[in-house]
Amino acid sequence: MYTLYDNLLAESGTTRVYNESLDLIRANPQIRNLLGDSVLGFGEPTHSQRQRHRSIAHREFDDEQGRKRLSMQYYIRDNAYAIPYLGIVKLDLAQSKHTSVWDYNYIVVDVYPIDRSSFGDDWMQRTEKSGASIGRIEVLVTDEFASQVRDYQKQKRNQRFSSAGKGSYDGSWFSVLNPGNWRK
Repeated sequence: MYTLYDNLLAESGTTRVYNESLDLIRANPQIRNLLGDSVLGFGEPTHSQRQRHRSIAHREFDDEQGRKRLSMQYYIRDNAYAIPYLGIVKLDLAQSKHTSVWDYNYIVVDVYPIDRSSFGDDWMQRTEKSGASIGRIEVLVTDEFASQVRDYQKQKRNQRFSSAGKGSYDGSWFSVLNPGNWRK
């Protein structure tokens, strides 16, 4: 009984988060242009044609600030199989420290072409692993998360060009000119 409440009715339930994010995706004009008005979401592929329940891949963890986080991945396609694209939805949420409400950090959809001639049990894995993505649609990216990504990228870029730990004792930029001090 608790599991039923936790997954379906609680604000932090994974099924509720899945349904809310799917509604946001369906409302996105880029998704509607690409996949049409009738978008179907579904979980991980199964090896059985008869198995109806497909689990939604998700992971809960605590981040550096002590907040609970939820990462989720599922698939979308047009309902009639008329459009040859598969969308892989990836989303990340953070739970507020003061309430149990989940705040979205991002929802992105990577779109891949589907080769209908090679349907089998593993067609979704082959589609994703092919690397032939036709693009990424950012359905929702919060300003805070975008700022964190920019700060992280800036930090990585600064580490790449800094002279710290490269054998330079004076900390000057002249050490960068010496190839022996470059990081591999």
